[in-house]
Amino acid sequence: MEVWQILLLKGNDSFNKQQLLLAEEYYHQAIECLEQLWQENIEDCELLMAWISAFHNLAVLYEEQDQPKMAFRYLQIPHQRMAELSQQTQNSEDLQFVALRSLKITLMPLLAFSKKYPACDGCLSSLNKMAMAVNASQPVMH
Repeated sequence: MEVWQILLLKGNDSFNKQQLLLAEEYYHQAIECLEQLWQENIEDCELLMAWISAFHNLAVLYEEQDQPKMAFRYLQIPHQRMAELSQQTQNSEDLQFVALRSLKITLMPLLAFSKKYPACDGCLSSLNKMAMAVNASQPVMH
């Protein structure tokens, strides 16, 4: 088992035991480990999905601690990164494709979060426009 996997499991276990500070530390360590590995192999989809998952775990953790601004921040980070990757033409087409598909994975929690915690009208409108754009641009697999 990879180090990042162990860290995520320990984070999840700590979260389930309500040891939130410990869970937070494990999630941050997992992100750090994943970012290092992902830089070495940016086209590794497993690392990308784990990286997104670690950020989403932190968002849930902060929401559990009644810190919605921090939770929202940790939902935004992977979403913004996927938006950037999907637009960067210097990246391979495969990476752009994966980033574009990942936008849907990162957008849905943001939309759900914004329904729970009122977002400004401009933010909500922007998220909804992004949802329409993402859904319209999703490639069709045959």
